[in-house]
Amino acid sequence: MTSSREYATKPPEDTPAISHNAGNLTRYLAAHGTSLLGDQIYFIALAWAAKDAAGPSGVGTALAAASLPRAVLMLLGGVISDRYGARKVMLGSNIARTILIGLSCLWAITQTPSLTALCIIAVAFGSVDGVFYPASSAMPALLIDSSKIPQANGLRQAAQQGALLLGGPLGGVALATGGLKAALIANGSALIISIACLLLTHTKEEAAGEVSTTKLSVLQQMTEGLRYTARNPLILHTILIITIAGFGFAGPANVGLPLLADNQGWNASGYGILTGALGAGALIGALAISAVKRIPRPGTTAMMMLIIQALCMAAAAITPHLALSAVLMAITGIGLSVASAITMSLVQLNTDIDHLGRVMSVMTLGMVGLVPLAYIICGWLVSATGVTTTFVVFALMEIGAAAIGVALPAVRSASFRGVS
Repeated sequence: MTSSREYATKPPEDTPAISHNAGNLTRYLAAHGTSLLGDQIYFIALAWAAKDAAGPSGVGTALAAASLPRAVLMLLGGVISDRYGARKVMLGSNIARTILIGLSCLWAITQTPSLTALCIIAVAFGSVDGVFYPASSAMPALLIDSSKIPQANGLRQAAQQGALLLGGPLGGVALATGGLKAALIANGSALIISIACLLLTHTKEEAAGEVSTTKLSVLQQMTEGLRYTARNPLILHTILIITIAGFGFAGPANVGLPLLADNQGWNASGYGILTGALGAGALIGALAISAVKRIPRPGTTAMMMLIIQALCMAAAAITPHLALSAVLMAITGIGLSVASAITMSLVQLNTDIDHLGRVMSVMTLGMVGLVPLAYIICGWLVSATGVTTTFVVFALMEIGAAAIGVALPAVRSASFRGVS
């Protein structure tokens, strides 16, 4: 593939002898997982502090203040990742967030939190966070041999799911024992561990002494990255499908599940069981991908997993039995996790290294950018049609997207080495 990015390479004698083995991947996974763990603790602390400062409406305002800049700046994050290197961008983002958290902790010690101050901090935190995600998504392809990337993405999914599962309880314990200050200290501690891991991690580009010498402006690089994405049928179609599927999953999983538990009379304990089953399934699916050595026809496999996942999600809302619903939600988590790891690997392995950060920023934006809209539509649809109908409608959206994927040659015939 042609590239708009050129490299200046140091002479061989100046190239550090770095072994790109499991050690680098392990340190990256630890950095990725602990950074996300810090994020989870932060969002819990932010929501609780906003509730205390301004009531229920303050929670939505503060979370939106953190989420919107994160989505808006993801495309810029992709450009910065391609220009300066994914590891350096991750490291810079973590350092900036650690400083923000430290300042916030000092402020929390001396001042009573106000919603305005919380929102200002949330905007700053979300802005830096938005730069982190594209860089982190690009990292597996920069660390290890291409034949191991699907397994690496499985481990990445597992680290991410582990952070999601642990973040809530740890944030809650910190808030209960030491209030906002303790939660911020826990967040900062997780980020410091992530920084340490990144300092010990080295990419293949860095080992070869490659540095960007592009003459393009940031806006030109961003535009060029979007054009590159649009020109590649496999990349474009995969991103569009995973965006629609993510939209179809996000509403029922986050808004629908508590309403389903309430509607079925399962109460808060039932809701906890359903979310726990979903999380456990996602973790199992991620670990399964990391252990599988060969995935036949990965494009078709990913689409079929999306269909199975959607069918199980709809069935979980239809059955009156909590145990069966929990099993179905666990299968839902497995299917989504497997499909996510495969599609991420397909996009990474079919993107040239010079555009990887920008393509990952488009994919990440598609996966998270429409989530707030999914929440709104899901809530409205539940009010208008009921919980079961809403789950079925969103599941059909996912099934339709996956069926289109099976029908598209670029996706159906996709392999980890291009379109077969």
